[in-house]
Amino acid sequence: MSRKSGIIALLTVFLVAVIFFAYYTYEQNKLVFKPVEGFSVTEQTMNMTLVGVKWLDKYIAQYEQKYVPRDKKVETYEIDELTVLDEQKKVIQIDFSVKAKVKGSETPFEGGMLEGSKVKYQWVLWFNTKDAGNSKTTYEVYKKQRPAGYDLEQYNTNGQKEKDEYEKEFVNEKPFEEKQYTYKIENKKCFVSYDFGKSWNEVPVPIETLAKVGDGNSHYNELQEGSYVITPKKTAFVYGGTQETGLMMVYSEDQGATWQTTNVSQLNSVRVKFCSFPTVKDGYVIATSDRTMSQEGQVIYATSDGGKTWHEAGFGPSTWLLQSGGFVDKNVGFMSYPSVQGEASNFYRTENGAKTFAPITLPIKEEWKKVFIQPETPYMENGKLSLLVGQGDQGDFQGGRVMVKYQSKDMGKTWEYVELVTPPSKEEG
Repeated sequence: MSRKSGIIALLTVFLVAVIFFAYYTYEQNKLVFKPVEGFSVTEQTMNMTLVGVKWLDKYIAQYEQKYVPRDKKVETYEIDELTVLDEQKKVIQIDFSVKAKVKGSETPFEGGMLEGSKVKYQWVLWFNTKDAGNSKTTYEVYKKQRPAGYDLEQYNTNGQKEKDEYEKEFVNEKPFEEKQYTYKIENKKCFVSYDFGKSWNEVPVPIETLAKVGDGNSHYNELQEGSYVITPKKTAFVYGGTQETGLMMVYSEDQGATWQTTNVSQLNSVRVKFCSFPTVKDGYVIATSDRTMSQEGQVIYATSDGGKTWHEAGFGPSTWLLQSGGFVDKNVGFMSYPSVQGEASNFYRTENGAKTFAPITLPIKEEWKKVFIQPETPYMENGKLSLLVGQGDQGDFQGGRVMVKYQSKDMGKTWEYVELVTPPSKEEG
């Protein structure tokens, strides 16, 4: 063969290769790969398992065509498992394996896991349906998820999340507070201890009754703060105030060895209640009722025979929602309310057993007036009254838990600033 003939032959081969490459590229450019969402199949069946098989076969067929680039081409695939997750909503999960044309190359689908020579996928597919005539139905995918995403969505929407959150907040048992006089709720029963939890005596009232409230959510894993007194000489729990149970008290004067139960009143829409016994015989119960939005009434009951009998002693000095209340002796008591702009005070004191109340103004630094806004009930400490004032639910000063402490030498008529304190956390963990 002459040199000229050889050149012509090479040019011919090159030209054929160029033409073939151009044609191949042209054919590749004509390919359209439809996404999962929006891809459909039409079948004469209502069987979602069969629909899933037919849909996946048609979808993957796009990547088995002749001119699909080799690095994207699917050689074989197989379904490992197909589960109908929701027949009514037309939701299925397909677990399948894909073997690429070129060994080691990625498949055209995202999110797979390489196992040997195959890539495994798990798709959750949601279908819309449309009548296609001739007894056929078109099934079109409108959402694709991974199983974890589907499970999370179902958890958030099927009520399980709310149930778990409710149980965590209101039902699941919490560890008892480790102090000398304490209580715990265990196996739907309440117990009291006077020796740091070494021994326990049962309170003879079912927790469903002891913890239920007449207005609001009932916590069955803890008692409302202030609704009980635990001391060696007097232990008392005020409960009820519901449609099923009037306002009641169960009490003991021998550290839980024996108990007495008494009726305080017939209130049946009680939101919160507070119990205090300044002496073994003199006690008070403060209960709220008839709440309307941010307003409610408060009734104060008193006993002078240790809780056997009760009488109405007075009413709260405000109609805002009561935050705390209690008595430090047989005559002196305190009640506190939310901080409300325009109100002279949210902290009140009585010195005549709840017949009348007077507002108390606390000395506070100007820069703290909008920080420390929520007084708690005062308590006796080393012969003086002590008072903690918190930041309320929205407080964020130094993390929101810091409180200001005051003391009084005249049973709460006047107060002096002592220090900033951080009470122990009651959060779990």
